[in-house]
Amino acid sequence: MATLKAHALFLLVAATSALLLSSAVDAICVSRKPQSLESASLKTLPQTPASFKRPPSGPLASLSASFKKPLSDALASLSTSKAAVAVDHMVADICHQTDYPDICISSVGAHLKGPADVLSLLTAEIEACTEKMKSAAAEVTKLAADPSASPATKMALSACDENYSSALDSLSSAQEAIAAHDAGTLNSELSAVITFVTTCDDSFAEMTMNSPLEGTGRILQKLGSNCLAIAARAHL
Repeated sequence: MATLKAHALFLLVAATSALLLSSAVDAICVSRKPQSLESASLKTLPQTPASFKRPPSGPLASLSASFKKPLSDALASLSTSKAAVAVDHMVADICHQTDYPDICISSVGAHLKGPADVLSLLTAEIEACTEKMKSAAAEVTKLAADPSASPATKMALSACDENYSSALDSLSSAQEAIAAHDAGTLNSELSAVITFVTTCDDSFAEMTMNSPLEGTGRILQKLGSNCLAIAARAHL
């Protein structure tokens, strides 16, 4: 009987020990996992949140500046582009009031100064016409110096040289008329420019000769016509 009691007591102690050991193992397993996660989280989380508020320095600052600069350049370029579009629209609007808008638009660009308006475009077109007239006068001088030119050709070229010189004087007087707000003189001088150019062409036609300046004369007449058309819109 004593033996049975001792055996039962042994089994009870063994079962209790096994239960306690199992609980201890579970406790160890469960507690280690959260500790591992907590440790990892503490390593990855920022220790000083205020560091995010400090401006970058060193290489980071250079990298940040390198991103900002292209953006500022792009904004400046966009602003310039908008201004250019506005000028282009103004030039197109005024030039389309002439008989030769394409020539007007292509010729004023190199001479336009300041904001685009009627007076600035008129001045630019007169300057473009003056530049072309000087080029034509130089071409006349070159043709007249050719030893192979016939006496009739040289005579016609002499007439062109005289008329182109007079046309340059009229263009200069037209510029002065703008400054003096003299609309009457302005229109008179610009009309004279076209007449002088036409007279040069006529000097070859009277001798039944093809003018070597025909193309040049045609452009000069169109530039002169554009000057008159723009001047008609100017309020001097």
